[in-house]
Amino acid sequence: MSSINERPQDPSSALEQATQDVANLKSEFHHIMDEMQVADKTLVSSREQYLREDYVLHKLVKQHGSLTKDPKEGSITETVEKEMKRCGDLQQQKCILANTALYLVTKHLSKIKANIESLEEDGLLAPLDDELSDKKAGSVDLGAGIAGLGNGTAGSGSSSGRKRPASSSSANGKGQKRKQQKKERSRSHQRAGTVSRDVSPNAGIGRDPTFDALAYNDDLFKMNQGGEEDDKQLYCFCQRVSYGEMVACDGPNCKYEWFHYSCVNLTEPPKGQWYCPECRLEIANQKLNKKKKKQ
Repeated sequence: MSSINERPQDPSSALEQATQDVANLKSEFHHIMDEMQVADKTLVSSREQYLREDYVLHKLVKQHGSLTKDPKEGSITETVEKEMKRCGDLQQQKCILANTALYLVTKHLSKIKANIESLEEDGLLAPLDDELSDKKAGSVDLGAGIAGLGNGTAGSGSSSGRKRPASSSSANGKGQKRKQQKKERSRSHQRAGTVSRDVSPNAGIGRDPTFDALAYNDDLFKMNQGGEEDDKQLYCFCQRVSYGEMVACDGPNCKYEWFHYSCVNLTEPPKGQWYCPECRLEIANQKLNKKKKKQ
């Protein structure tokens, strides 16, 4: 393998070097994601533990009052603080893992960019800006190029946005949204930017030889980037965007509504109604209050 500071001799050697550098990137990412998943599961378990202990503590205070200190109160408080600290440490560990993944990508991208600049300086590779200018100067309008695809019936440039658990623009309001959530207990979320594939690329290019594929791809990229603007809502305890498999809480007042499988220790869709730990605690409190009123 070439040295890190060695200038590439030609574009093919630069490509070969980049391919070798990123060969293990997939396995490294798998390892990082596995570590984050383990941390997530442990975090959920710790959180459920201190929520249970907190419930017991509140129960003791309600039974004996806040002025009378129960002998168990000290140990319960200690357990709650211990588990909360553990959750904080796990979150910090996940941040470090995420930054490690970001560093790996940034390192390889910086090296590829440096090699491209070296090739341009040595005159072995035409600058990308010049190529773009030549392409645009010899091409027809982008709209006309797209119209040439598939007898003018090609994709209108619309892209299917990433499917999220809850839509803030629902015309029927929150009630209709909850009905939809209960019908679809869990679902996979698609990445944004999936363009219509009804058109045969070969047929389209054959019909219009002046079609500017580079400009067309740039335009699609900009549209797809815009589609990600709708994917900023945060869900679950972890307060991250929607991804992978998610499950909806049936609690009527749940403040999170949707949860990642890994965050609630699920591997398959639950059967029947499902409540998050906080809603389960709220329901238990409501039942306890009803029993006290009957007494």
